[in-house]
Amino acid sequence: MNWTSSKPWTLLFATAVLAVAGCGPSTPEGLIEEETFVETYVELRIAALDTDSSRIADADRQAILAERGVTEDDLLEFVRVHSTNLEYMRDVWNEVELRMDRSPEVADEG
Repeated sequence: MNWTSSKPWTLLFATAVLAVAGCGPSTPEGLIEEETFVETYVELRIAALDTDSSRIADADRQAILAERGVTEDDLLEFVRVHSTNLEYMRDVWNEVELRMDRSPEVADEG
């Protein structure tokens, strides 16, 4: 086989590889979305900051999770799945921090 006859197949293969690589890793079925994780985590942290001990009561935590349709295991699984992608998790925690900084509940505390 000479180069001219295999060139179209090589280009097609290279294009396919790049297209798949650009899609990023697949998200496991049933994993909560990033936005759900961030919103839930921020709400839990704000609730904890509203207490004298900075710890949220179990009943309050369960109420927030139930309101969002999320379980503790959902939050832990999100972190477990994404924990090897340090840049992604840095961005997630930065988003949590930004939202907490913008929250009127947190601003009232200061």
